[in-house]
Amino acid sequence: MVAAVALLFGVTWSASARPAPTVLTTFAPWATVGSRIAFVGTVSGRTKIWVEQFGAIQPAALGPAACVKEEEIDELAPGPNGTWACLERTVGNTEAYYSVDVVSRTGASKQVATEGGPAVGGYGSSESIPFVFGDGGFLGYLRLTASGPGQLMRITPAGRAAHVADLAGIETPEAVAIAAGHLAILQPASVSVYTTGGQQLATITADARSIALTSDSVVLRTRDGHLAVYTLRGQLVHSYPLGRATAFSDLAAYGGYAVYLAGGKTVRAVALATGTNRIVARGGTGSFYNGLSLQAPGAVLPLTSPLGTVTLRFLPLSALKALLAR
Repeated sequence: MVAAVALLFGVTWSASARPAPTVLTTFAPWATVGSRIAFVGTVSGRTKIWVEQFGAIQPAALGPAACVKEEEIDELAPGPNGTWACLERTVGNTEAYYSVDVVSRTGASKQVATEGGPAVGGYGSSESIPFVFGDGGFLGYLRLTASGPGQLMRITPAGRAAHVADLAGIETPEAVAIAAGHLAILQPASVSVYTTGGQQLATITADARSIALTSDSVVLRTRDGHLAVYTLRGQLVHSYPLGRATAFSDLAAYGGYAVYLAGGKTVRAVALATGTNRIVARGGTGSFYNGLSLQAPGAVLPLTSPLGTVTLRFLPLSALKALLAR
């Protein structure tokens, strides 16, 4: 167990020669796709957008946090050809501001879209951009207005906004998951599934806390403490109990597997076909995981120490499978 989880960016540590982990003094937001990871963080006193290939030891600076227009970047999303989208949400007592930029692989940033207007009671304006998302092929965002349905927008290779489709019934989105050309949008009591071309595939009635997608499944973590697995067309395939409820709702999935936070310092994995459920990583005393991700190479687990610094832990998919096979 210790050997399986004592990994940083995929490099196994030997007892005699351990490379110094990359220590981040600030960390968030972050995103992954395939073997790529990007995050906004502070390394050796430098706050930038950093990128990393799974398996490397040190991150590389993509450039300054050039997306920032008002305060800070709130979300990152992976696009094609090494691009990343970033979303800034600034909601005050009287005004709200939303900005989407796209950053090239060389660090050049271009603003794609903005929304905003008067805010009421600390809530966003009627025109907003709540989420950006990408799967390495499609890169886009969700646009909400007061006068019509939610809109699926695509960021073109030229860095422009293109309307893909109106999404009827999308009014109060709480989360968006994307994988392999499909989207799942979580709203209170339902999850809607679309292609990235805007075709609706299913509406799942479920009280979900969080959602994840694989190439052929919608995975939900429900409020009654279950992991529910559906087809992309909305058919329930499995429902597995997860045990006692926790304050953490983090969930990620890839292939036939899901990972979730069972507590601040406990990561569990589930085989979606059988429901086999195992602890695959634990943090030390006073530490906690800052979310998680699961892609083809494995799981990325940002671990915050008692001192507030962050290191990125990497658990290869092969090790995860081996733990579940025990």
